[in-house]
Amino acid sequence: MNQTQAHIYISGALTGVENPLKLKAFYEAIGALCETMEFQVYVPHLKTDPINNPDVSPRQVFETDKRQVSSSDLVIAYLGCPSFGVGMELAYAEIHNIPLILLYEKDKNISRFPRGIPTVISEIKFSSDEDALARLQKILEQWSAENPTQPLSLPIDYG
Repeated sequence: MNQTQAHIYISGALTGVENPLKLKAFYEAIGALCETMEFQVYVPHLKTDPINNPDVSPRQVFETDKRQVSSSDLVIAYLGCPSFGVGMELAYAEIHNIPLILLYEKDKNISRFPRGIPTVISEIKFSSDEDALARLQKILEQWSAENPTQPLSLPIDYG
């Protein structure tokens, strides 16, 4: 499989978060970075946002996002805000042996449980959105769609 065929799922909290517009813009920036690198990207809130798409039922959201995660080659997950949905997406990725890249701010105390998922290939602690995107780009440049479950040669903690 070449890079243009690789499908990346962007996971992040949407419900009950502070400053949802800023978070959505961050998820979209991650998606845009992936697209500039010629990956296929699915950013959930662009299709099933709880505010912009209230007509989409919880079951439809579940089925859509579950299918998208399960068919992905890589999941990039923002862990800076606790979220039941993100936790479920991480579990689906792990069940399907899909590699994960975790992102969160340096000053956040993140549960060891998601950080310990065996399919995590990289963990990025960042100081700003720009820092996160720059670090993510380096990781994606090294990520191989031919064998995406192999660990990256970059250190796991960029803090």
